[in-house]
Amino acid sequence: MTSIFRRVAASLLSLACLHVTHVAMAAGQGSSGLTSTGQVDMTLTTGLSARIAGLSDFALGTVATGSNAAANQDICIGRSGVGLFSAGSYRLRASGDGTATDAHAFVLRNGADEITYDVFFNDQPGLAGRVPLTGGVMLSGQQGLGLFELFNLIFGCTVRNANVSIEVPAAQLAAASSGTYTGTLTLVLIPD
Repeated sequence: MTSIFRRVAASLLSLACLHVTHVAMAAGQGSSGLTSTGQVDMTLTTGLSARIAGLSDFALGTVATGSNAAANQDICIGRSGVGLFSAGSYRLRASGDGTATDAHAFVLRNGADEITYDVFFNDQPGLAGRVPLTGGVMLSGQQGLGLFELFNLIFGCTVRNANVSIEVPAAQLAAASSGTYTGTLTLVLIPD
């Protein structure tokens, strides 16, 4: 009776193993026999650290009629997980006080009155090569030199290696009531 039980258990175990083998395809498959060895590759990515530094408030001041209000600043992007001379890629998401992915995601308010503004990002200092941001939408494929990114992560803002800029279109300013308009721009940095 024990022998039959062992054979039935072994048969069920073999069937279970056959079923698992078909579902899970390991990197190195074992051969059939008294023992079998399979191998799988494993990848573990621990959380990477990131840092945005060197930001200051945008004070646009009073703007002449018919002109855009514009400001920009070079900022510091830092991240871990890069080599000294390799490019470290990252993603950036911006949000304002309006509804994400809406044309009015970036707004300045004066009580109930509001005007919209545009936001741009450049993964190097200066305005040349900047790209527009959409509120709440990830901008992928941004890169910086690993050495600068490591310095900025460890020591704070040591090497300004990116730029953020804003523009309030003249049409928005022309339609605005007089007064002071304020808002908050939030930047989220995610290392790849």
